[in-house]
Amino acid sequence: MEIRLLKTFVAVARTKGFSAAARELNTVQPAVSRQISDLEAELGVSLFWRNSREVKITVAGETLLREAVAILAHEERARDLVQRAASGQTGHLRIGYISAASMPFLPAIIRHYRTRFPDVRISMTEMNAQQQLDAFDNDRIDIGISRHLPTPRHADLRYEPLYSDHLAAFVPADHPLAGQPHVNLTQLEPHPHILFERSGAVELFDQIISACRNAGFSPRITRQPENMQSVLTEVASGLGVSIAPGCIRHLNMTGCRSIPIQPPLAPIPCEIHYRNEPREPMVSAFANLAKNSTSDIQHRMNHLP
Repeated sequence: MEIRLLKTFVAVARTKGFSAAARELNTVQPAVSRQISDLEAELGVSLFWRNSREVKITVAGETLLREAVAILAHEERARDLVQRAASGQTGHLRIGYISAASMPFLPAIIRHYRTRFPDVRISMTEMNAQQQLDAFDNDRIDIGISRHLPTPRHADLRYEPLYSDHLAAFVPADHPLAGQPHVNLTQLEPHPHILFERSGAVELFDQIISACRNAGFSPRITRQPENMQSVLTEVASGLGVSIAPGCIRHLNMTGCRSIPIQPPLAPIPCEIHYRNEPREPMVSAFANLAKNSTSDIQHRMNHLP
């Protein structure tokens, strides 16, 4: 049964006349009569009893009417869902993110996105840079928010810069350097170093090691926690000092002090990543929203406590 025939049938049943149905459908009465005849021939039943004065629906017609109304409602819903999906208004958006690098701004972007696309289901998973690369490879995320990814793998993804961070020193609150307005890397050389696990962010880890070597020393690494909050906890416990992205100041800094490094080291970009291939509209919408928020993001990150 064609949708157009069902629409004609419902119009005739509702208006109780072929001419009235033709006017409603913006067509002519012979076309309506032909379509009803075609539908009756297809089903092998009479749907209407008609004479020169009136049109009445048959028992078979009543049965079809109930089903036709449901079918047309489902067709309209399917059409709406398809159109909404094509415009990015429905679907499932999967986001991988580094909490330490994105917590000050990501919730605001998510809230803004949800006000515009309330029917898009959002999944968020905290992942380090390597985990995000693996998730892209296995089609488990659509968006990644991370520091710069390894260049050979980065070629498979598009990216946009969100803000630039800088490395800072983190020392216990009672450390002799804690009151300094800034430190030189060489002032950190005598102390045991607590650095995050290299496998989670290879390029960033290597950047820190290279900066120390350029300053004339190799850091004595005694601890390598898996996440930045653990780095701060161990620094606060007096187990050593750390060199880490300044953005982690928004984490629990109880017992720690952050100190700018002078001269400043190379900037650390935080980026949004997504696939190079054609993307779902909801992915494009989120990426565009993030890109349009870069001024606000940079402001938030520059004014961390």
